[in-house]
Amino acid sequence: MKRIVLATVAVIALAFSAQAQDVRFGATAGYLNARASVKADGLSISASESGFYVGAVADFMVSESFSVQPELLFASIDESNGLLLPILGKFAISEKFNFQVGPQLVFSLEDTPEDFSSVEFDIAGGIGYDINEDFFIEARYSFQINNSYTGSEDVKVRGNYLTIGMGYKFL
Repeated sequence: MKRIVLATVAVIALAFSAQAQDVRFGATAGYLNARASVKADGLSISASESGFYVGAVADFMVSESFSVQPELLFASIDESNGLLLPILGKFAISEKFNFQVGPQLVFSLEDTPEDFSSVEFDIAGGIGYDINEDFFIEARYSFQINNSYTGSEDVKVRGNYLTIGMGYKFL
């Protein structure tokens, strides 16, 4: 699975670096809240837990008002670990503010029970603020579009993530 993630990041980086006018790399970290919901037999149960994320970010400037920002984030919540791979389009609202939207893959690093998928497909959206040329803050929300339960019962298992963090672009 690590090879798939690394290969995906490498392909995205190469594809966008060929078109990008300017590329910046950095690190990001922050607060993570995960909410899981289970729906079965007309009942709905949900719970949320908090943790943290830390990882690498790249920012490929496509134009003055648009860039593509892939990230590779390690997430930890209550002794459960995963990898988040958001690939976001960033639209400049002003010189400092941006709106972000795009897909996100979530890979569980834990043993996955039978009839469950270890990969989530999410849609993420959020806002960012560039404090200066190097430092930024962001807040995002993502919701899962696939069902984590792969069995034959009529059960829906999904997760949503709220991330609030900051980062530093050093290259």
